Amino acid sequence: MEENSIRFEDIPNAITGVLKKLSSLEDKIDGIYELVQSEKEETWFTVAELCAYLPTHPVEHTIYCWTSNREIPFHKRGKRIMFLKSEIDEWPSRNQGQIEERDSKRSRGICTIYKKERIDG
Repeated sequence: MEENSIRFEDIPNAITGVLKKLSSLEDKIDGIYELVQSEKEETWFTVAELCAYLPTHPVEHTIYCWTSNREIPFHKRGKRIMFLKSEIDEWPSRNQGQIEERDSKRSRGICTIYKKERIDG
């Protein structure tokens, strides 16, 4: 067994080394903490919560039509359809023209006809 003995004269250098390692560990822990916090802050919506969140307050049937047509970003958790807030916030800016056209068709309740138009047209 190797013995680590420090002489009195070596104590300042040893403490400096320990403090540097401690600082390095603290930086790593802070990085891990920030990563965990950013993952934790992701907000998920159910269909009902998404209806309330969107400015146009669409009905749930409209949301289900959008998901079946893959027009809105969504995730399946088991049998539940969930929406990530950050993806929903980006979604209108990517599809602005399509949203206005789709909303006017949806307000008339033409979900299945819209599917046919997409396939045929």
